[in-house]
Amino acid sequence: MLGILAVAAASAMAGYMESRKLGIRVTQLEKFLAFLSAAKTEIRYSAMPVERIVEKHGSGLKFLVLCTGYCAQGEVFRDAWERGLKEGTAGSGLTQQDIDYIRSFGLGFGATDVEGQLSHCQLYFNFLSDALTEAKKEKEQKSKLYFMLGIFGGIAAALLLS
Repeated sequence: MLGILAVAAASAMAGYMESRKLGIRVTQLEKFLAFLSAAKTEIRYSAMPVERIVEKHGSGLKFLVLCTGYCAQGEVFRDAWERGLKEGTAGSGLTQQDIDYIRSFGLGFGATDVEGQLSHCQLYFNFLSDALTEAKKEKEQKSKLYFMLGIFGGIAAALLLS
């Protein structure tokens, strides 16, 4: 009996975890869009180096914190960005498309003049805003579905095992 309950609970937990990933993706995209907005402001008004912008405004995202640490250790910004992204996005709920957008943004961040950087930030802000809209829609449509599938799958497994 205890084993049956464990199987049912595990299935319900699996459904909950899949549901939660959708919410984490939305949160991560919102935080990155906030970072992009702050970066545009810093570029426009202070002409701050990109390493300093990431340090100042990237505290909410693990991969940006890692990037800052790698830059502090002397790594070139592009390498630090790539390494931070590779190590800091595991379990973040971000899709491969989201990660590709963020990678592309980082590789071009700081590579041109002020107007080019503002355009670069705006371009990726638009891309990721669309991704956020899609993520919110997906969360709204699938979050309850995954949770309920987990619960009903657990109940079905419990019934089959009993």
